Amino acid sequence: MTRRFADAVTGPRGRWVTIVAWLAIAVAGFVGRSHIDDVTAAGQSSFLPSNAESTRALDVLQHSQSSGEEVPVVLVFNREGGLTETDLAAIGRIGKGLDALRITGATPIIDPFSAGSTESLGGIAKIADGIGPISRDGEAALVVLAINAADRGAIVSGVQIIRSYLAEHERPGLNAYVTGPGGIAADLEQVANEAGKTLLIATLSLVLILLLLVYRAPLLAVLPLLAVGAAYMVAIGIAYLLIEAGAITVNTEGTFLLLVLVFGAGTDYSLLLVHRYREEMQRGRPVAEALPVALAESMPAIAASGGTVIAAMLVLLVADLQSTHWLGPILAIGIAVMLVAAFTLLPALLSALGERAFWPAAGSAKRVGHSRWTRVAALVRRRSRAIVFLVFGGLIVLALGNLTHHGTIGFGQGETQPTNSSRGTAVLGDHFPPGIGSPLTAVVRVEDLGPVVEAMEKLPTVKVALPVPPTGGDGSGDDGSMVVVVLKGDPYSGEAAHAVAGIRERLHEVSPSGLLGGIPAENYDIERTNAHDTKLIVPLVLLVVGLILAAVLRALVAPAYLILTVVASFAATLGLCTFAFSIFDSEGIAFDLVLLSFLFLVALGVDYNIFLMARAREESALRGTREGTMVALVNTGGVVTGAGLILAGTFATLTLLPLEELVQIGATVAIGVLLDTFVVRALLIPAITYRLGERTWWPSRVVASDAGASSDAEPQ
Repeated sequence: MTRRFADAVTGPRGRWVTIVAWLAIAVAGFVGRSHIDDVTAAGQSSFLPSNAESTRALDVLQHSQSSGEEVPVVLVFNREGGLTETDLAAIGRIGKGLDALRITGATPIIDPFSAGSTESLGGIAKIADGIGPISRDGEAALVVLAINAADRGAIVSGVQIIRSYLAEHERPGLNAYVTGPGGIAADLEQVANEAGKTLLIATLSLVLILLLLVYRAPLLAVLPLLAVGAAYMVAIGIAYLLIEAGAITVNTEGTFLLLVLVFGAGTDYSLLLVHRYREEMQRGRPVAEALPVALAESMPAIAASGGTVIAAMLVLLVADLQSTHWLGPILAIGIAVMLVAAFTLLPALLSALGERAFWPAAGSAKRVGHSRWTRVAALVRRRSRAIVFLVFGGLIVLALGNLTHHGTIGFGQGETQPTNSSRGTAVLGDHFPPGIGSPLTAVVRVEDLGPVVEAMEKLPTVKVALPVPPTGGDGSGDDGSMVVVVLKGDPYSGEAAHAVAGIRERLHEVSPSGLLGGIPAENYDIERTNAHDTKLIVPLVLLVVGLILAAVLRALVAPAYLILTVVASFAATLGLCTFAFSIFDSEGIAFDLVLLSFLFLVALGVDYNIFLMARAREESALRGTREGTMVALVNTGGVVTGAGLILAGTFATLTLLPLEELVQIGATVAIGVLLDTFVVRALLIPAITYRLGERTWWPSRVVASDAGASSDAEPQ
């Protein structure tokens, strides 16, 4: 059946039908890609499960205020030497002017900073009617608004209107910044939009250069890029349709990861197909026969490889954190579309060009032999025991880096370049308690307001607690009665998220029905949810991958040590990178670094193990396991190493982005792929297999020929 399919796709008529069909679908996908940024999810709360405490607190507040999802925006005004009376009057007019603009979704936030709300605020700020708090040194003032946060487009639009208005009413010497959760989110979105263009250009350029180095044929380097690019456009178009229909929720990070995964894995699949195509031509087959034979013979291995990645990605559906939950299907769709492109579009393009694709050389021309990998195989034969101990020892040493103490990157801390909101946050922290820019919100019963305020102000992490009177209702907590809790430290830091645990525990002691929300609480809930998801997903991924390996290799011993080596490689990679990030003064570690880097390294690393070990089993039937493994290493070494370099390169492009979280994920996966490609797959796995011999395939047996059996003696 695969041969008939291959003949149809590469035939004189089928190839042009395939190319035209893909062109039409890719154009439609491009339209979706141009709008994807408008529909990706905005606020962190949209990714939390509905039963998270910060989510429930937000729901109560929105219900009591009869408003949709909104996000606070903090305007910070500053003049060195002190604000003048004229400045204060101008700030007041700006506040009224912004209200008159009727920004879509904009409403005045519940103001805990009004003169009558509390006397406690006097210790950290002055009160000015119509403005908000003024710093005790008189150099800074705040105006707090809330804007629509239904999606990223609404936040960006609202913040742009505010900044344009501030620019129109600029006063010499009076600095104005738009920060707070809304300002930070808008700047992150702008940075992400610019980063998306950088990532696409960098990925295309790097993959093209690597393909040129591998093939030394310009047309042959471009064809895989065309196939992968078309697959990416279709995948991102499908993602847009699903998001627009409300079926899934995806953030910008998810679309970036989709790009690098499709280009990295897709190029690998293309390498494998072209490698087999060239082999068939070198055996003397004409182009019209070599291509369909190559496609039919390579489809099972490529399908098994892609199927492993898809299965691993779909495990993410068990996650409670929605950004992780829906990332799995999106990435699985990307790989599935790429597989279809590898089996249809790429062969059609190769068929259309024929042997001209290999210009300036001929496709049937012999390539340089396997001398390098022959030497590697000889080394494994002579030193298999030493290789096992040395490589495992090295991996254990690298894994010790996981003992390095590190914090977590908080919301708004992941930008590696200064923005208006980051400068505003710095100014706010210089003149106010940093926590005033994004306080915690304790939703409580009205009769608990006093006890909660008293309890909160006794906590070492709290600067001040400000009660907000109820807006009406029965005082059950769903009437808007709350306590605004201002932290002493940076509300966006990992330390603030960890402080939430103590604050929440004390709140529940005083007010059992109380709910603690706000950005620091959301950060804490995200970390807790991600930690729970990681503990659930990691063993499930290992189980799924192990079952696939057992089915493909028809063995239990080989899958067991393949899984062991993958885990050891991941632990070593994470330890090395964690230590490196701490050395280079990183703000902390991305909260999802462990889960996502594990997912990519295990799923993609097993791909290469499948190619090596499936070939080893095939050769073992002819030569015995030990000799067959060496032959498999020699025959697969070049193409799999090239694929590993390209995959590592595509993930490495994430390090060019001004977003620390993606920089860390990209660097970790790239280093892990290189470690797996050049050390684990090239040395450790062949050495273990060589030591075990026929026991590798237990409980099944691989019966070798007499000649093969005689060369399969027990190693010394």
